[in-house]
Amino acid sequence: MPLWNIYHPPTTFTTPESKQSLAASITSVYTAIPLPAFYVVVQFIPLPPTSFYIGATPRPSPSSSSPSPGPDPTRPFIRITISNVARKIPSKEVGDRFLGMVDEALKPHIEDKGYDWEYSVEETSRDLWKINGLVPPMPGSVAERRWVEENVVSEFERGEGGLE
Repeated sequence: MPLWNIYHPPTTFTTPESKQSLAASITSVYTAIPLPAFYVVVQFIPLPPTSFYIGATPRPSPSSSSPSPGPDPTRPFIRITISNVARKIPSKEVGDRFLGMVDEALKPHIEDKGYDWEYSVEETSRDLWKINGLVPPMPGSVAERRWVEENVVSEFERGEGGLE
């Protein structure tokens, strides 16, 4: 499962449509692999400027308008943490492609709006992951292909899920 935590000021992503649009762009990164769409979890976590500091300056800062030195403190800052469980990035080349896809997915929602932004990706152990009490099927297995097609968790035989 990819879990995206998007920390943002309350002045950004203010409508259900803006959140859904970004979540759809993020989900498309993973369904292209293909992973089941339901693997992708996106959480929008609004933080008031009094709880979000960059270089000891609240962001966006209603009280500071001088960007000297440093970035414009009135610009919203978006921080994203991405936790990938379902797949590991096997090489630098694949990692570069993945980061390019992430950049492309975020561009119209963050970069094009003039926000400052940052993200990081962590990969966690698939061995400690379950969905609805089930160990997810292995990549490319018959059961995983069914999960992609049906977009729902369903029980499967261990061999069908590549777990033998």
